[in-house]
Amino acid sequence: MAINMRAVWKGSFKQGNGKLGIENSELNGVSFQPFFAKSDGSFTNPEELLASAHATCYAMTLAYILSESGISADSLETSVSLVVENNVVKSSNLNLEAKIPDIDNDRFQQFAGKAKDMCTIGNALSVEINLKASLK
Repeated sequence: MAINMRAVWKGSFKQGNGKLGIENSELNGVSFQPFFAKSDGSFTNPEELLASAHATCYAMTLAYILSESGISADSLETSVSLVVENNVVKSSNLNLEAKIPDIDNDRFQQFAGKAKDMCTIGNALSVEINLKASLK
């Protein structure tokens, strides 16, 4: 599988901006700016996009693993705290709050850990990934 995307940047680093071009995606045309740029809320930056990709990938991977076992979650709420120091991603901290009927915590933790290990974005990061998973 190949995913094709394009990023276009115009202007200087501090005053310029960019747009993403992702084929067949609702993210096509999303604007981005440096993390320090003031915005009206319509802009994001690459670090935020990476964190959102990790959260999305993890939630979808866990949903897949659960469904393969005949389990459907009521909700999987995943947040990511990406730790960046000196322009290097040091770690990604996943926080999962799940509502899954009729599952015990041991089995849930096994599924949550397996999803962490299988997540494509997490594997691409090659950094420490911490997981805190809790059932509601």
